[in-house]
Amino acid sequence: MRPPKTPAGVGQGTGNPVIQDGWGSVNSRHLRWGLRSRLAEYPTLYLPVARIKYGQQVVGPEAKLVIDGFTRSGVTFAVIAFQAGQSTPVRVAHTLHAPGHVAAAVRRGIPTLVTIRDPEAAVLSAIIREPYVTAEQGLRAWIRFYTHILPYRDGFVLGQFEEIVSDYGSVIRRINERFGTEFDEFVHSDQNVEMCFQIIEDRARRPPWADALGRFECGLIGLADYQKAVDGYGAAARLAPIPETRIPRPSAEREVMKEAIVAQLWGPSLRDLRVEARRLFAEYGGQITTPIDPGAGADEGD
Repeated sequence: MRPPKTPAGVGQGTGNPVIQDGWGSVNSRHLRWGLRSRLAEYPTLYLPVARIKYGQQVVGPEAKLVIDGFTRSGVTFAVIAFQAGQSTPVRVAHTLHAPGHVAAAVRRGIPTLVTIRDPEAAVLSAIIREPYVTAEQGLRAWIRFYTHILPYRDGFVLGQFEEIVSDYGSVIRRINERFGTEFDEFVHSDQNVEMCFQIIEDRARRPPWADALGRFECGLIGLADYQKAVDGYGAAARLAPIPETRIPRPSAEREVMKEAIVAQLWGPSLRDLRVEARRLFAEYGGQITTPIDPGAGADEGD
């Protein structure tokens, strides 16, 4: 059976709510997400626009490293942990979730790390964070992302999601070996990991020190200067809790949400897309142990 050629409408048989807005029953954010995922394949079109919005996050001649990957694939942790582990700040372009960003970096000869995650787990997590994304839309975007950068495979280091979140130092070691760099390796201790997750949670809250956080991620300031900026806000910096869906770290609550969404991803109409995504994931050295037509349950999440 061939996969559908057009995405299901938001909320139509997907488990996602239909959100009424100025576009009628179709969520405009759903459409923008799909448009952006396609535009992001083309560096000459997307990167100038991205530079206006994201500034120093976009690759340029000053970048010493690029870290990127499909959304919900460990990119945020990779950026924060990398900078937290450096003795001196390193200019990093990062987190556009754009294949064109990776292509531009490789063409410039800039050391590049691309993260990758089991496509079904990545798409599940993306839907939870952005409920206007459908399973079909997410799978197609995942496939486009890693298909587009496949011709550049020799120009970047690949970091599997499990490596990023459990043994990131070995990934940085591979970057150094591949590109002749001397980046400090992240020490994957419980204390260091918890510190990174705290920064990630602060990032999700869009705190008053967001400018300092952005500078830290890009390597314009180091960890000590970032912590001074945070401390400068004192007790007044207490922030309201954020929705669990916005925290990019492991969560038991999100696992429950995934169980409620998983039926749309493993529905029979998307079987061909799942097969194609798994084949591509295997081409990158990934492995999914669950059967293609599981009766219940979900792959590992965040």
